[in-house]
Amino acid sequence: MKNRIIIAVLFIISGLLVILAPTVLFPVCSAEKMKMACYYTSKAEIGLGSLIGVLGIVYFFFKDKGVRLGLSIAQLANAVLILLYPLALTGLCGKEDMACRVGTLPALIVLSVVLGVTAIINIIFFAKSKKQTA
Repeated sequence: MKNRIIIAVLFIISGLLVILAPTVLFPVCSAEKMKMACYYTSKAEIGLGSLIGVLGIVYFFFKDKGVRLGLSIAQLANAVLILLYPLALTGLCGKEDMACRVGTLPALIVLSVVLGVTAIINIIFFAKSKKQTA
């Protein structure tokens, strides 16, 4: 019970922070004059953060360990996607001193690591509990 609640809350908070990082906490470059790559990365991260949060809510309501294991694996994939959008898929601005490179990218890296570590710890927890029951 405790594991389900703690992990669900961590997933939901991670999702909210992924949404807030490129929009409020460390906003990307302004798109008033021209939409640059960081604008599209921001939009993608908002969608990804929403998915992470929804999966966290779903995680809370399922008691079946197999479903929760699958959701943790999905969150691990989401952690990889958090990094792939700014680094390889949509990209960021070219200049190293732009707001998206100085603030947003480090924040997304930290959030990706936190979500990935949480998911990996949870996957290991389920793997150990499966060995004990077998």
